[in-house]
Amino acid sequence: MDRSAEFGRWKAQCLSKTDFSRKGSLDEDIVELVHFLNGRQRFFTTSSCAGRIVLLDGGKNGFEVQKKSCCWLLVTHKPCVKDDVIVALKKADGDAILKFEPFVLHVQCQQLQDAQILHSVAVDSGFRNSGITVGKKGKTMLVRCH
Repeated sequence: MDRSAEFGRWKAQCLSKTDFSRKGSLDEDIVELVHFLNGRQRFFTTSSCAGRIVLLDGGKNGFEVQKKSCCWLLVTHKPCVKDDVIVALKKADGDAILKFEPFVLHVQCQQLQDAQILHSVAVDSGFRNSGITVGKKGKTMLVRCH
């Protein structure tokens, strides 16, 4: 199978999957960007988050929180106000952990040149921690912007 057809198959498979994130949908602030990239033949997104504020219940164990089994007291992709945080803190069993997770976008690219162009755009747009990863099993590139 040629690389273009194989990439098309990976893209179709990835974009047809159910969104298994806790939220279950794209973040409102980046829907247009994700649809724009996914509408291009040479790109598709594999993971994205517009950035969020998370308040986790540390429980009795304090800071030994596992993301999969933890209790999320507050999750927002928008600025929050003090009252939202106070209400959420009242639900905590013990210590609470406040996290800020920045914007992140993972994009699979058909060719190295496509990844290089997208990487340049990301860096020029202020996402200095972006990078390209070359996969071992034929999945050409992944550009991570954050």
